[in-house]
Amino acid sequence: EKINALTSSATITVDCSLAPVHTVTLGVNTEFNITNLGTGQSVTIIITQDAGGTNTASWGTSGSTAVKFAGGTPTLSTAGDAIDIVTIFNTGTNYLGNIAKAYA
Repeated sequence: EKINALTSSATITVDCSLAPVHTVTLGVNTEFNITNLGTGQSVTIIITQDAGGTNTASWGTSGSTAVKFAGGTPTLSTAGDAIDIVTIFNTGTNYLGNIAKAYA
């Protein structure tokens, strides 16, 4: 699968038409906005904290592209260089997210 490298920013648009997998090293707190994710498709985002850690993520907050996670919006791992993997699936009605945390 193709992997698309994203650039750290306060707002990142994840264009799913570019690749099914995206990577980013966060340098700031970030809002992720998902675009072009078709019904029945999923996208994976591999998030690495910078050496300082503590950066946060939010996942769109309105309309059909707001991502719903089991138990509410997750907190990213906060250790320096921690790696988390977020997968988002479009049901056609909702974007459903899952996170695997603290890869070392």
